[in-house]
Amino acid sequence: MKHILYLSYFYEPDLSAGSFRNTYLAKTLSKSLTEFTHIHLICTHPNRYASHGKKVPDMEDHGNLTIYRIRVPQHHNKFFKQLISFYYYQRGVWRIIRKIKFHTIFVSSSKLFTAHLAYRISKKTMAPYYLDLRDLFSENLAEFIPYPRIAQVVSKFVRKYFEIPTFLNAKHISINSEGFRDSIPKNYRGKVSFFPNGIDDLFYGWSQNPELTTQRMIVTYAGNIGEAQALHKIIPPLADYLKRSHTFQIIGAGSAKHKLEAEIERYSLTNILIIDPVEREQLLKYYCNSHYLFLHLNDYKSLEKVLPSKLFEYGGGNIPILAGVAGAAKKFMEDELKENIFIFEPCNFEMLKEYMELHPYTIKFRMDFIKKYNRQYITYMMTESILSEFYGHR
Repeated sequence: MKHILYLSYFYEPDLSAGSFRNTYLAKTLSKSLTEFTHIHLICTHPNRYASHGKKVPDMEDHGNLTIYRIRVPQHHNKFFKQLISFYYYQRGVWRIIRKIKFHTIFVSSSKLFTAHLAYRISKKTMAPYYLDLRDLFSENLAEFIPYPRIAQVVSKFVRKYFEIPTFLNAKHISINSEGFRDSIPKNYRGKVSFFPNGIDDLFYGWSQNPELTTQRMIVTYAGNIGEAQALHKIIPPLADYLKRSHTFQIIGAGSAKHKLEAEIERYSLTNILIIDPVEREQLLKYYCNSHYLFLHLNDYKSLEKVLPSKLFEYGGGNIPILAGVAGAAKKFMEDELKENIFIFEPCNFEMLKEYMELHPYTIKFRMDFIKKYNRQYITYMMTESILSEFYGHR
């Protein structure tokens, strides 16, 4: 019997891009393996959002897939609290793997230290690991820490002693944004593959409610409300300008929610609704009853390498997307989504204002995009890549 260690901090029923990606991938991988191979997936109990703490078992068996969930403290998306939560996670991982001899490791790195944990386990057990790279931690630190000198020192330390060793020792690296490719060390000798998030079946070809009235237009944002999204910099002035005609729905939670709420109060706005995170079926209903879908990233250089997973949920439908993005996300939207989108410079209210004033409203499906970025197909190709790397060509 061969054993695969699968590390993913987030997994169902948590609400996050990493959870959705890894839930689908783990199940697909499980179906593709023989009865002589067993996957041991170690994740956490739902913890991303305090309002979404579903109760699930510590352990579940699904044939050749065993899921272990570790209890970690709620971190409310605060940086240092996330470090404490990860300490609980890694301690739980070491406890679980003591009695199992793993032949291979797969790790999803929405959090760098999960990837570095795989590197440390690999060094101890000699089991090779496949790295699914979903974030660039050191580059984010350089801009997200508000004290520039400290930020540079910490960023360089993390890059040298955590990121680079983790990258260089991976047998294979998959990236979910082409923007990450330049951050992989030039002397890395393994293979690099691009597997974006893709459109889940639930969001495949959804459409706006035909009975939706246009008397008051609805703009919807769904996702994290953090410093990376900087909603507090762009939504309040736009909502103030459009207060007679538009309502804004912000579905989510995060570390910068208080900043958004402060700006709403400063502008005395009544046309912005903040809604706690919801299940995806309910989220789709919000999308179908919206006129625009909104996406925004802060004007940080590190975020120019990111490809937001929301683009796939949004792009699976037929309503306009307003996106304040640059770099890899901008190029991807121009090359792949192409139609019924408006891309503006991050935090540039004037560009967005002008568009909302002058551009006629349209709905239109992006059929080429929908066909190309089906999650099922992308996951199948990624599964083949993993099995090929560990077990030779199938």
